[in-house]
Amino acid sequence: MTTHLNIQAIVFDLGGVLIQLGGHLIKNEWRTTESNHDIVGDSWLLSKTAQDFEKGLITPLDFAEKIIAELSLNITPTLFIEHFAQWPIGPYPAIFNTLSQLRHHFTLGIFSNTNAIHWPRLLNEMSLTGKVDYYFASHLIHLAKPNPKAFKFVANSMGLEPNTILFLDDNPYNIDSARQIGFIAHQVIGFDSTLRCLHRLGVL
Repeated sequence: MTTHLNIQAIVFDLGGVLIQLGGHLIKNEWRTTESNHDIVGDSWLLSKTAQDFEKGLITPLDFAEKIIAELSLNITPTLFIEHFAQWPIGPYPAIFNTLSQLRHHFTLGIFSNTNAIHWPRLLNEMSLTGKVDYYFASHLIHLAKPNPKAFKFVANSMGLEPNTILFLDDNPYNIDSARQIGFIAHQVIGFDSTLRCLHRLGVL
C-alpha cells in the first residue's frame, strides 16, 4: 500500500475514536415532564453550556447546575457530576500498540473537546500519558472544536503546515472545520474504523 507522503503528523480525537464512551448522559429517571432532549452528539457540540465547560470557562459545578436547569432534570449537581465523570469507559483494545507503531514514523497528537472532570481520568486511569507527542485539551487551550481557530492553534503549536496533518474525528462538523484550515481530515467511528482509515491511507 502506498503511503500518503504528505502526512507528517496524525492527530486523533479521543471519544469515539481512541476512547469508548458510554451511552446517554441523561438517565430516564432524571427526566421530568419538562425534559425534552438529551445532550449528546451534535446537540452536545453545539450546546453553549457544554462549549463553555469544554473551553474551561465555567467550573464543573456551574456546568452541572446549568445542564440540570436547561434540561429540567430531577438530579442534584453532585450526583450529575459523579455520573458524568464515568462517561468515558476506557481505551478501545489495541490502541496503545497502534500508537506505538505509528510513533516510529509520525508525530502524534490528541485533540479533544474535554474538561476538568474527564481529562485527569483520560491521562492517568486510562494511561494516555506519554503515548503521543502533543496533547490539546480544549479546556486547557480555551479553544474547542469545531472552531477553525482551534485547528489553527494545533497546527501552529506543532510547527507544521495544516496540509501535513492527518486528523481523525467522529464528528462531521469537526472534520469540515479541519478541512477548511487545510488538514487532511477523515471521519471515523470507533477504533476499527480508525484502523481501516489508517490502512487505507497507507500510514499503518
